[in-house]
Amino acid sequence: MSKAKFLIPTILLIIFEAVVGTLILIDGERFAQIIFIVFGIVMFVCGVIALIRSLLGGRKGGSINGGALAVSLLMIAIGGFFAAASSYVIGIFTAMTLIFGIIMIVEGIFKLTEFLTIRANGPIGFFGIFSAILSIILGIILAFNPFGSTVVMWTVTGIMLIATAIVDLISLIVYAVALKNAD
Repeated sequence: MSKAKFLIPTILLIIFEAVVGTLILIDGERFAQIIFIVFGIVMFVCGVIALIRSLLGGRKGGSINGGALAVSLLMIAIGGFFAAASSYVIGIFTAMTLIFGIIMIVEGIFKLTEFLTIRANGPIGFFGIFSAILSIILGIILAFNPFGSTVVMWTVTGIMLIATAIVDLISLIVYAVALKNAD
């Protein structure tokens, strides 16, 4: 039984992966907004607590730590931003998808020019040109359809989290059986 308690963190991780993956599949945008709000509130509250501690430390005869004061104010500002900007989450992810798409197009062009340069100087494999063309195509899809790409990204993320949870669960069962047989 003492060996089984070491499996508790893994069990909790599996549950977390499955729940988050399911929530992302159900409504990724709303889930991200909730995460932003919760993170913002937690950061804001921690900042307020740190600020109070910093101010009380100076009140008890000690000096106020300027670094702690600055960090607590920064935490309050970041927390407020995340809580207030939660409605802009999809816009932020869409902008990131657009930027990533442009980066992939540029990367694909560099790969293509490298392929053509190397090919002129000798033989080159199929994977070099395939990688270049794939980067360009995926970059165009991401850059010119960032909204649809963001939805696909949420779907793939949700599926990957659920798949990871299933694989982790199978690994946990195999490990638990091995532990039982070792006793």
